Amino acid sequence: MKQQRIPLLIQILVGSLALAGTASAADTKGHSLELKARGIYFDRDYENDANDRSQSALGLQLNYESPYYWDFIGIGLSGYSVTELGASGRLTSDILSVDKDGDVHDSFGKLGQAFIKLKYQDVVSAKLGRQVHKSMLLSSSGSRAIPNSFSGGTVNVTPMKGLKFYGAMYNEWSPRSDAHFYEFKTDRSAEGDIEYIGLVGVSYDSGPFSIDFEYLKADNFLSKTGLVASYTFALANKSKLKVTGGVHASRDDGDLFVTGSESSELDDEDVAGSVAGKTASDNDGLGVYVAADWTFGNVLLGGALSKFDGAWIEDNFAGDHGTNAFPTGGVLADFSNRDELVWMLKAGYDWKDYIKGLKTTLSYKKGTGARNSHVPSLGEADESEWALDVRYAIPVVKGLALRYTYLDYQSDKTGRLDGVKENERDHRLYLDYTYRFF
Repeated sequence: MKQQRIPLLIQILVGSLALAGTASAADTKGHSLELKARGIYFDRDYENDANDRSQSALGLQLNYESPYYWDFIGIGLSGYSVTELGASGRLTSDILSVDKDGDVHDSFGKLGQAFIKLKYQDVVSAKLGRQVHKSMLLSSSGSRAIPNSFSGGTVNVTPMKGLKFYGAMYNEWSPRSDAHFYEFKTDRSAEGDIEYIGLVGVSYDSGPFSIDFEYLKADNFLSKTGLVASYTFALANKSKLKVTGGVHASRDDGDLFVTGSESSELDDEDVAGSVAGKTASDNDGLGVYVAADWTFGNVLLGGALSKFDGAWIEDNFAGDHGTNAFPTGGVLADFSNRDELVWMLKAGYDWKDYIKGLKTTLSYKKGTGARNSHVPSLGEADESEWALDVRYAIPVVKGLALRYTYLDYQSDKTGRLDGVKENERDHRLYLDYTYRFF
């Protein structure tokens, strides 16, 4: 076992507290300081027993954000740390960090966020530096001990109520199980070959209607577009029906898109005469979906249907686990393969009338007709996933919450199809606590 020392994290935490202390001594209005602690445990059971593993850890975040001084400029700092509680089975970077020698780090820490924020009135705002990101096609995953973060700049323009234009440009990122920031690459290129990840978008939200559009580009590698619209109908007895439709495309967009550059989702190595890492590849994936969610009282019922032409690529760069824009997307697999038809049903219940703070959701996804992305005759498959999500905001302790997720993924595959995974069952447990100093 190796230990990665974390003096930088300690310095940042002390610095954040010093800033907060100064703010507190003067006036805490507009200042924000919070501590987030997460105990996390994953137990993963695979069809191939050699891949079985369990990992547990304690994740800590100390997040500080200043007000806007002179109504124009401010700062934000976040120190992250992850400490191993246990690990067994196959050692791979999941919750914990595993180095090239296959050793798990006992702990690691980093300055996950460090940004300057700017604004002009209530119309334009921007952030420069390390930050978390969440939009349609790019997101800082929150499913591990700490989130992944990006380094670059973002801007938001709100010219009128309900209308927002936004953009982002990043040149580095830090994975959720790693202490360092890295430049972007593909599965076959060197670090930094993707010079930037950029995106622009627009959203409009007015009453029951909303529409969102986003375009993302991984330089010289991949581009994506997404268009989503929804309308919420008010029904009798205070029930609501939300209907959503979406169209998403992913396309090869540069010289870095070669055979094997997206090894976990595409089968371009099956094309006759192709050489991994050298032969130019292609893939134009298109997915469309329609979804409906009906809420009445404490009950939620929902369903969705998606259809794909070509393989829609989830990952934006090597190491990224993407942002699946489809309500039919699975947790353990993408469910976005060539020619695949996917349907989803879910049911949720808020138990507040019996146990305050308890909510449960059960969902089932089924994908049929998936085929090899480049040589359809070489592979076909069906896949499915059960997911049970139990969340409990513990009433006796403010800011304390427990979450348990059970996932059961099954596939029936003939031939080769990289986008379809081996059978897997996961138990995931989270214990979260948030304390706001001010």
